[in-house]
Amino acid sequence: MEIRSVLDGRSLAGRDEMPGDPEVCVAVLDGPVDLSHPCFEGADLTRVDTLVRDPAGPGPMSLHGTHVASLIFGRPGSPVTGVAPGCRGLILPVFHDAEQGRVPQLDLARAIEQAVSEGAHIINISGGERTSDGQPDAMLERALRLCGDSGVLVVAAVGNDGCDCLQVPAAVPSVLAVGAMGTAGEPLEINNWGGAYRANGVLAPGQDILGAAPGGGVRALTGSSFATPAVASVAALLVAAQLRAGRSPDPKAAGAAILETAHAPDCFPGDAPQCRRYLVGGMDADRAYDLITRRGESVMETSRLNANADAAGEGVEAAMSMSPADPAPGQVAETEPLLEGAGREAHAEDGVRPSCSCGCGGTGSCPDAQRPQTGVSASADPIHPDTITAGEVTGAAPNLPPPGPARVDGIQERGIRPSCGCEGRSSGQQPLVYAIGTIGCDFQTEARRDSFRQDMPFVDAGTTPEGVPIEVQGDPYNPHQLRDYLTRNPWASDKLTWTLMVDSSPIYALEAEPSVGMDHGEPFDEDRVRAAAGQVGGDLADVLVELAQPPVSTVHRTFRDALVGQTLKADEANYVSRVSVPGVLTGRTTRLFSGQVVPVVEVKSRGIYTWNETALVAAVVGRVMDENQDPSAGLSEQRLRKTVRAFLDKLYYQFRNLGQSDADRALNFAGTNAFLFGNTFSDGLLAAKYVPGEEDRFYTLDTISVTKSAYCREQSVCYEVVTNFFDPENDRRARLSFLQTIDVSIEVPVSVAPVHQFLGGM
Repeated sequence: MEIRSVLDGRSLAGRDEMPGDPEVCVAVLDGPVDLSHPCFEGADLTRVDTLVRDPAGPGPMSLHGTHVASLIFGRPGSPVTGVAPGCRGLILPVFHDAEQGRVPQLDLARAIEQAVSEGAHIINISGGERTSDGQPDAMLERALRLCGDSGVLVVAAVGNDGCDCLQVPAAVPSVLAVGAMGTAGEPLEINNWGGAYRANGVLAPGQDILGAAPGGGVRALTGSSFATPAVASVAALLVAAQLRAGRSPDPKAAGAAILETAHAPDCFPGDAPQCRRYLVGGMDADRAYDLITRRGESVMETSRLNANADAAGEGVEAAMSMSPADPAPGQVAETEPLLEGAGREAHAEDGVRPSCSCGCGGTGSCPDAQRPQTGVSASADPIHPDTITAGEVTGAAPNLPPPGPARVDGIQERGIRPSCGCEGRSSGQQPLVYAIGTIGCDFQTEARRDSFRQDMPFVDAGTTPEGVPIEVQGDPYNPHQLRDYLTRNPWASDKLTWTLMVDSSPIYALEAEPSVGMDHGEPFDEDRVRAAAGQVGGDLADVLVELAQPPVSTVHRTFRDALVGQTLKADEANYVSRVSVPGVLTGRTTRLFSGQVVPVVEVKSRGIYTWNETALVAAVVGRVMDENQDPSAGLSEQRLRKTVRAFLDKLYYQFRNLGQSDADRALNFAGTNAFLFGNTFSDGLLAAKYVPGEEDRFYTLDTISVTKSAYCREQSVCYEVVTNFFDPENDRRARLSFLQTIDVSIEVPVSVAPVHQFLGGM
């Protein structure tokens, strides 16, 4: 089946020899793509460095990624003609050939943020993770919210488990979900059909779709994976139509038009399984084009995507309060797949996977199970059973060269002309990071861990019943022992892999910038000298050795101190609850001891801080209580502490993020200011003093919103962070808002002006 059958209507068919517009950018988040395939010759594609650095090869995910990309960008006259070959493309590999196509939602969130920062208008995700309620993990939810705020349309597959069930990201209301239909327009039985898809899902051709295979061949594959690029491509053509009409690109309006014009046959009762399989209906590209080009009308105002996203707290204009939506009817209930063996084990396995049917290349349970692929080695690795259904191999070009490397040392594959991306980050500019989390350390291998254990001194472990001292080998997993070792051997600090953790999950590997800021040990303290002299017997040489601390970089000192400080919850003076990390992404990755691959960040010594949550709470509570000495005011110190803690929990958990997008860096820096300068939040809690009405009550935090500032200095990038407080006992009372304008154009963000205070929200 030809993917271009979606253009059979009068409006889009034959409009251009090269449909699309180079100003429209589509990002493909999938497996590695063989960009040397003849169908990509002359295409404007750029591979973006992600955690997956593998070149395209004969594996299942390379087949999956190459096939999906060809359905969008394949050039006319080549073995595969895509639906939108005139558009620009970003290739962001997320699936490894060697790991059976499963990745954490965190890795998908990283790639989505990269695609947005590189200027993508539309993001194609032919995969997902099946979940019980259709709710994404926090980081993926944050990345999808970034897409909504940036006007980027995400198109994702519904999955192929053949049941009333959901997978993310397709089940998220702001995403345009796609299921596969057969040659007669019927929904394939392998499609998922959960209740959420009745509001945001469409059907598109997905049976025996001809697409490119690595090595120059062509293959027919079935699954919602291959219906998804049809919808993403049509959305791109609608955005191109907006540009031809002299309008600004509005991908969300394009997605809304596709939903508004989808059609389904009359079916009763509407909630019956056979009716729900149609989702909203089949995509009608012709009607969507007519709607999007209708002069003077705004599709966005009536869009199902935006109505559902707003209901779930995910609208483009929504404040960043991130309260999850109630599950849609039918989200939790699951039934046995109607297609025997169609991914029954999928629910038990974690991670995002391609949305196809039963094997990239086939397994023993699939038709044509062990058939060699044209242009692909017959000795390819076994295929994960939860991938795609293989059709016939067709039309291999003779004597085509084998797949070349996708991108090595910045050099792109053959047939792809250089591109600066899609009007995103300028070439050569390193992505900046300002993230918040806790510090961890990793040894990567058993050998490296054992080398630390053997170099660390023995420690006192008490005495035997006979009074004989017991000494044991140092423990590299003991933060106190490791810190003592690194204090005396700072040159070993860079032999560890330091990590930034969010909710116990490493999101970055950290390395210190070249040693520009060195710490030469503790300042002289006479009492400390005398105490040390008593401990070592008074010998001056021993005292100096005991007190001597070799110089260490400021960054490494902060790491090692934070490692211990994070364990001191009972020590109010020295407890470290969070660390702010400014830096730049190096473009490199590293594999941790667990096997997880994370990006490497070069951390800057200026702007790295450790935070003491207990100290901040005490400072804010003290200030509020000092300003309210009147005992009749009824202020409770215990209640106040709970209010402050609730605010910090909101900052820590509800708004946790990767700290890479400009908006998130501004938000994190505003949070840093909350710890460095507690006055704003003290004033917010005391807002009743500034608003007409009773003063003997606390206001509480309502929302925190981040928007691009219309006012900024030249050569700067500014965002406004607005913190809004309200009276929980009288919601008709005026709100109080605080506005911080933050410049995020350099590694360490800076406040542009003092905090502004005003009545009402924004």
